[in-house]
Amino acid sequence: MKKTLLILLLIFGFEGYAQNQPVLDEIVAVIGNHIILRSDLEAEYIQAKKDMSFYPGDLKCEILNQLIIQKLYLHKGERDSIYSSPEMVESELDRRVKYYASQIGGEARLAQYLGMTINEYKDRRRPEIENQQVSQKVQSTIVSDIKASPTDVRKFFASIPKDSLPKFGEELELGLISMKPEPSDYAKEYALEKITKIRQDLLRGLYSFDFAAKSNSDDKTTAVNGGELGYFSRGQMVGAFERVAYKLKGDSISEVIETKYGYHILQLIDRKGEKVNARHILIKPLIVKSDLSALRNKMLEIISGLKSDSLSMCKVASDFSTDMYTKDNCGFYADQTTGSQQISIEVLDPLIAAKASVMREGQYSKPEKFEDIDGTSGYRFLYLRKAIPSHTANLKDDYQKIQALALEKKKEDTINKWVSEYKRNVYVRIDEKYASCKELSQWKGLAN
Repeated sequence: MKKTLLILLLIFGFEGYAQNQPVLDEIVAVIGNHIILRSDLEAEYIQAKKDMSFYPGDLKCEILNQLIIQKLYLHKGERDSIYSSPEMVESELDRRVKYYASQIGGEARLAQYLGMTINEYKDRRRPEIENQQVSQKVQSTIVSDIKASPTDVRKFFASIPKDSLPKFGEELELGLISMKPEPSDYAKEYALEKITKIRQDLLRGLYSFDFAAKSNSDDKTTAVNGGELGYFSRGQMVGAFERVAYKLKGDSISEVIETKYGYHILQLIDRKGEKVNARHILIKPLIVKSDLSALRNKMLEIISGLKSDSLSMCKVASDFSTDMYTKDNCGFYADQTTGSQQISIEVLDPLIAAKASVMREGQYSKPEKFEDIDGTSGYRFLYLRKAIPSHTANLKDDYQKIQALALEKKKEDTINKWVSEYKRNVYVRIDEKYASCKELSQWKGLAN
């Protein structure tokens, strides 16, 4: 029940959740042609309280301050003809619906909790999403040319009092190479024969697609639902699979499709505009012990090449690794915020963190077997390039993180300067109830 309530608050906000209750709304601020309603403020306030354990001031006043700035962005967007495309808005709406549906048990259940159809929900949220995207575009234009030079970084670091310098826990420069075995030609031939026979039996009407999927499909996630995938849009499936899905008519059964996952057959369930719902059966070529053994031996050869410098981590990651998080970064983990290859040991998978914690700098681990979330197995190894103990921030070890902080501070100062100048020519009025808020002092005297 608590999870459902949280999802509802995320979807609706305060106003939406209380839609069946009598709500006396009111305008709390006017910015040019735009208004902020009490319900808008309360919705943001409720969410902020969930996300922040402490704020040194009046949180509601600061939220109202930020909402006013967002309206200034919209004002400038209108003046400068900055818009968001319908495609971008629809893409964001689809992303949100997909996320909420995955959390609550599917689109049908989401619609039930919403008390409206998915399309009605999208229509309701569309103006809000469009405004958010316009605001983001305007903000981006204001700070697009801002950079943090080495001089900026040094000045920013020097401005931090020594007793206020951030503390960093143990960090690592850690590489990961994961590989999965290729099935033998015999295994691929056997899988193709199996799915071909299933397709022929379906065409002869020996059993239903639903039954065949439950009995045979190697995609266990969808097999329990008779192979049903749920509605998907273009770009969500692998190319060959998607192309066939969008060409299917009625309840026809596709030809056999080969993808990196194995062999598939599809049956169309329904199509709504650019969204398709289909069933599929997947037969994977069988991986046997000898395939895994051969992979381990190949990985040992790769490690030997890395130690002798005849191979590089970048080359190995690019050519062989299947790990999506490290493959495009020369095999190394990276901080998603700063891009730094120094990462906190706390963000790693516990099994990998435990292994890395006992390694020496410059050491490669032995290949270890692992099982991926899709049930497939492979081997992986680690390379510990550097270990940084817990420490107080310094420019030598933490330059990229400090540079990111300096850049954010420079952007914040630029935005504050822009607000200070731009607001002079915009009508701003705030409800008297918030007159004592120090967070809103910059807006006083602008309503004239």
